[in-house]
Amino acid sequence: GGGGGSTAMATSWKSKSDSFRSAMRNARKISEAQAKGIDVRTLTTLEETPEADDRVLCQHCGRKFNAITAERHIPKCANIINKPKAIGVGAAPRTAVPGRGAAQGAATR
Repeated sequence: GGGGGSTAMATSWKSKSDSFRSAMRNARKISEAQAKGIDVRTLTTLEETPEADDRVLCQHCGRKFNAITAERHIPKCANIINKPKAIGVGAAPRTAVPGRGAAQGAATR
């Protein structure tokens, strides 16, 4: 059957459902406005759908985790001395080690 699950899971599902329904209503309003020849930028009745993010931010590395994983990660991350730099725009691409092809690396393991 469909048992009673946890309230956090139920509220998460509910917020995702409400967000989806709001997005569908907005899309319908935009389609109707376009069909009538109204400029979409002038619509003021669109609903805002803020993205609910229940993840915990690690103050040391800036990554987000669910609550259980954050409990394990944050204490360990606080003690890491050589943290890798954040991967972003302009970061150097990873290169293969010379002389180590995929076939050779698999054969030596």
